[in-house]
Amino acid sequence: MRTPVLLLTMTALSPAALADEDIFELGVIEVNGKADQEKLSDKETITSEDITRNNRNDVASALNLLPGVSVQNLGARNERLIYLRGFNSRQVPLFMDGIPVYVPYDGNVDLNRFTTFDIGQIDVSKGNASVLYGPNTLGGSVNLVSKRPTKKLEANLTTGMGMDSQFDANYYQTALNFGSNQGLWYVQGGASYSDRQFWRLSDDFKATASEDGGIRENSGNTDYKGNIKLGLTPNDTDEYAITYSNQSGQKDTPPYAGTDKTITPRYWRWPYWDKESVYFLSKTQFGNDHTVKLRAYHDTFRNSLKSFDNANYNTITRPYAFDSRYDDYTFGGGIEYGNTWFSKNELKLAFSYKQDVHREVGNIGQPQQRFADELFSYALENSYTPTDDLKFVVGTSYEQQKQIQAQNLINNRLVSFPLSGAKDAYNIQGSAFYQLIDDVQLHASIAHKTRFPTIKDRFSYRLGSALPNPGLQPEKALNYELGLSGKAFNLLDYGTNLFFSQIDNTIDSVTLLNTSCSTPPCFQLQNIGQQENLGTEVFATAQINDQWRAHFNYTWLDRNNITNPQYFSLDTPRHKVFSYLEYQPIRYLRLLASAEYNDKRYSNTTGTRVAKDFVVGNLKATFLVHKNLNAEFGVNNVADQLYAYEEGFFEQGRNYFANINLSY
Repeated sequence: MRTPVLLLTMTALSPAALADEDIFELGVIEVNGKADQEKLSDKETITSEDITRNNRNDVASALNLLPGVSVQNLGARNERLIYLRGFNSRQVPLFMDGIPVYVPYDGNVDLNRFTTFDIGQIDVSKGNASVLYGPNTLGGSVNLVSKRPTKKLEANLTTGMGMDSQFDANYYQTALNFGSNQGLWYVQGGASYSDRQFWRLSDDFKATASEDGGIRENSGNTDYKGNIKLGLTPNDTDEYAITYSNQSGQKDTPPYAGTDKTITPRYWRWPYWDKESVYFLSKTQFGNDHTVKLRAYHDTFRNSLKSFDNANYNTITRPYAFDSRYDDYTFGGGIEYGNTWFSKNELKLAFSYKQDVHREVGNIGQPQQRFADELFSYALENSYTPTDDLKFVVGTSYEQQKQIQAQNLINNRLVSFPLSGAKDAYNIQGSAFYQLIDDVQLHASIAHKTRFPTIKDRFSYRLGSALPNPGLQPEKALNYELGLSGKAFNLLDYGTNLFFSQIDNTIDSVTLLNTSCSTPPCFQLQNIGQQENLGTEVFATAQINDQWRAHFNYTWLDRNNITNPQYFSLDTPRHKVFSYLEYQPIRYLRLLASAEYNDKRYSNTTGTRVAKDFVVGNLKATFLVHKNLNAEFGVNNVADQLYAYEEGFFEQGRNYFANINLSY
């Protein structure tokens, strides 16, 4: 067992909510203009205070705080993804400071690999994401906005550890963030380390063929991350910044531990999961009415996946075993021009370009295959604010995907797939915001959105069970939303949204007859699907007094497969609730209790695999030793609930944590 040193002298703050000036404004895409118009928006923001209060150390768990969001565990790959109002992670791309960071091959990214220690806020747009993001925001967008220093010298550190239900230490974390703002220039940097040696199942788990209970088999992971940002601010309006980020990790994949005998456990490990990014962002104002923003980026993604023969994880000899390696990269950029020349209007024109390159070795000894796509986007967006209480936003874009290269491997020789022509997509959307009275806002939106098929969608053989389809067309969605939000009695923030989405040309699997696959039956992805998502969200936060604070949100989601109504919709609960109650009995102590309820969810379309409904509760105590020093102790899954987001891939049982936090 590895025994890292717990650096008690290197400690960090659980910060309060960051003020606007602490946020890297260049990384915010959906800017609402004047400060008094901030309320005229349907964008939802998770602040650093929200993240810290609930100890959400990774992006997936942080997003799970919001209504309309449900966690998906892609158990066979040990990847944590999300569904946003029924749209999966490929249909709701991830951005970092407005830069796309999803994996070029399949459009997904494991959100557990992205820690939150260096994030200033998370912006989430549901259904009506701005056309300025670029392609593929079919169901919305998630933008991780980094921090920006405001003082001449500032720093915060955190260190902590976790224990399982037997009080065996199994998790360690340390994170450092620092910054300096010298007026003309600034620097912001950070580094984090987390190591989970193993985790333990609930005591309610009953042994299966591949899992005997107790410590979960093959359940470790380690992640390192570092970044630095250099910025130049020659005047009050202009800013130029370059950021470098590097993260590396390794993870194991716990095998299937359910009771479905048709599923064969996979014995997988990821020896490395590495990502490196460099990007430049700038804003230059000309006169009083004209602004130009530039962005350019280069992103690499490398990983290795080993599939072993058995649970000993020491040989790769059987036909289903392999040693696969990806070496992907993305580069691109864009320009955005904005003007406020016309009274009460803010017009923005944008162009973006992106090239995705996927290179893989399916197994040791095979030649490397290469795939490449180009993506173009031309967008126009205008905000019209006739009065302080009324705002309209309209946007439209034209997007194009071009196949540059796609190599097939036949008898250990590379040949070219037939390349289809360029695929086009059009988006158009509009929204209206009205301040009904001082503290009540109404909003409504309609958006026609699209998503291009990924390289994996078009060219993957799915481990021998599928045939490629290079001619796949974009998916389309028509998203509607009607909402209300407001404040009451200077202590209650509340709101509700009603949403409906009609998804056409959905990429779905079709069973093929009279074809040969290495592992039949054979299927192919085709544009044959039509789906509908309908739901509502309710949320409220009450700052009752200086001692008490409460929050509640509820989501009802009804997904319907119109094309195949006999199939169950996968991985999303019909009902989800999250709530917390915070109490500060004395100046030096803060207590928090939170709970999450998820309705049952289906893990296959026939409904034979079901992840049961569950309630999970958490407790935390924070000791405020000094305004710059605190200590946290808590327990997650208090009742040791046996639960899963995907049937057969159970989550942690009861576990404990302790953190010490310091800021300067």
